[in-house]
Amino acid sequence: MTAIDHSFAPDRPSGGFLARLFGWPRRGAAERRAIPVQPPLLLEEAAQPGFHRSEPEAGDEAPRPLAMGMMAVPLRPISLRRDSIYNAFNTAMPVTDRHGLTGRNQELERLVEAIVVQRRHAIIFGTRGSGKTSLARVFGDLADEAGCVALYGSASGDSDFDSLFRPFLAELPMSAAGKDRIKALADGPLDVARLASLLVEEVRQRSILIIDEYDRLLSEATKQEVATLLKLLTDIHSPVQVVLVGIAGDVDGLIAAHPSLRRHLAPQRVSPIPKPELERLLLSCGENAGLAIDPDALDALAGAAMGSPYHARLFGMQAALVAEAAGRDRLTAGDAERGLTSALEDWAEMSVATHAWFARLLADADADRRMVALAGIVASQMSAVSVDRLALAATEIWNEASSLEERARNAIARLQPVLVATPAGDHWMFEDTLAPQFLLLMAKRPARSVAPAPTPAAEMRAMMRGVDGL
Repeated sequence: MTAIDHSFAPDRPSGGFLARLFGWPRRGAAERRAIPVQPPLLLEEAAQPGFHRSEPEAGDEAPRPLAMGMMAVPLRPISLRRDSIYNAFNTAMPVTDRHGLTGRNQELERLVEAIVVQRRHAIIFGTRGSGKTSLARVFGDLADEAGCVALYGSASGDSDFDSLFRPFLAELPMSAAGKDRIKALADGPLDVARLASLLVEEVRQRSILIIDEYDRLLSEATKQEVATLLKLLTDIHSPVQVVLVGIAGDVDGLIAAHPSLRRHLAPQRVSPIPKPELERLLLSCGENAGLAIDPDALDALAGAAMGSPYHARLFGMQAALVAEAAGRDRLTAGDAERGLTSALEDWAEMSVATHAWFARLLADADADRRMVALAGIVASQMSAVSVDRLALAATEIWNEASSLEERARNAIARLQPVLVATPAGDHWMFEDTLAPQFLLLMAKRPARSVAPAPTPAAEMRAMMRGVDGL
């Protein structure tokens, strides 16, 4: 599968206002001060104690030494094992081969059947971290093996129809006449009719265009043009199929404004992976990192991930780093617990507002802690949560009938600041789609009272204490 570069932004000079500000010469300066060039620091010899450096003897141009032992806390040596852990549990990059794609055989088979065999367009959707991009990339490799040309690109918020599809043209297997037509289109915008005609008449091999991050597309006009293109390509039996990939709780989350597109698309939800499959994923990552994983640690990590391969890798990586720091080659339940805590702390720094809201909500004595935590579980398993779904799940779990619907409605109302409505209207997704797993982690920890944050005036008043008798 070939990845297409959709970046069109010209190179911009680095630095902003501050860079220009500090680059200006100081007013009134008689001359620029030259910074003397110092020899490099070496690490072989101990530095002499004291704050003043002795003057070098005349003609002494030897590099100045610096000793690691003189540091208050010596730097920890770089560990090759830590590097292997980062590589094995890699959370930053999608899976690129089928051997690293765990628990998705059924989804792959459905995509191959719908796109390669039935020649339908497709839409791959799910929450962030569910493995949509990995699934799309591995499918692209399978399509290549089946004799198709699979091309991969991604959308951005300001993409228009031209910038979305023009990058694919250079890689499509075109006839000579088609290449000439592409050159003729270089001076004008690419529209739906011209592109459809080109893809039908001049493409000489089955081709699949995979557009990732389709949910980022902001222009409704562009979405309408994409819908029109897909309908045209189907109606005139084009050898080109399009696969849209994006974050959504359902198909309506990506094509709500274009219901006529439904009959042209094969939907593929990226659902949570069963826990046994996540355990196999963690064991495989641990083996690649040279770490064994105790059964209770494996159970804790896979359970906390709640079906998300991203969270499984993240939690496993953090736990593995704890074990490595202790010099062990076996990951224990204690390592898993500390790894989960570390992952939660990292997420809290990245998602400050959502974490703060969860903390306040869980500390509120009037809040239904169990129902709030269950809302996170339902959202992780079904992509979107509703009062009905939450009440039904509570009924199945707690075998209670009274007041569950009211409790579910109250929990969702309390979570509203961190939720976004789906096109269905009465279903909601977490604005941070990685958040449900962290909500459950927070709910399992002891409730803590959250003191109100000090106002800026109060902070500055504290800093002024001691000045002029304040």
